[in-house]
Amino acid sequence: MTTGMAGMVLLTICTPAHGQATTISDFEGVWKIAKPSNSLEASTPVVLTAEGRKALAENKRLRSQHKYDDYDITISRCSSPGVPRLMLTPMRFRIWQRLGVVTFDFEWNRALRQIDMRGRPTEPLLAPQMTGRTSGRWEGDALVAETVDVSDRTLIDDIMPHSSDMRVTERIRLVDADTLEDRITIDDPIYYAKPWGGVVTYTRQPATPFFPEHVCLDRRDTAARAMRGK
Repeated sequence: MTTGMAGMVLLTICTPAHGQATTISDFEGVWKIAKPSNSLEASTPVVLTAEGRKALAENKRLRSQHKYDDYDITISRCSSPGVPRLMLTPMRFRIWQRLGVVTFDFEWNRALRQIDMRGRPTEPLLAPQMTGRTSGRWEGDALVAETVDVSDRTLIDDIMPHSSDMRVTERIRLVDADTLEDRITIDDPIYYAKPWGGVVTYTRQPATPFFPEHVCLDRRDTAARAMRGK
């Protein structure tokens, strides 16, 4: 992060005054999940289809055998966790906007996620990607982000599967000046009989630099060498 950009996110950010519209500048800054969790805690019932039950059972079988590369390449290869799992990472992330694109800059493995706010039609991706394709708009005080084209090599959290047809809708808003809320809804009729989701909360952090040693591959390889006694 350049000195100039770091300076921009050091601006004092307050909750918008009554009657004043929320803008992305109110969200800018550094945030961290308030309650770290490997799973997306559902606030609505999770009802799997037959295909969904089959996929979840397979993930559980592979996990019991420690065959992570067969179902969770985030663990085995430090690949991007995808959406919405990126929003569950325990480390900090920074929100900033340039040219109509909102960027989530994660400390975890220096991952990036972008939300296109320009309101113009976008072509479907030729192949699904880890973080998919996200477009955003404002509805009242909430930034509504809709993500599609997410690779089915990712997971919703540390175990729940999804198909490549999944649509993730997030309503991101400020609860107060130092609390950010993300209401996540999963819509995937192939694996889930009805939409479900949960709420994740973040707290504002000091805008201190992200350290380059926070890289997943380095930590994974160090841990692997230690396990081998090298």
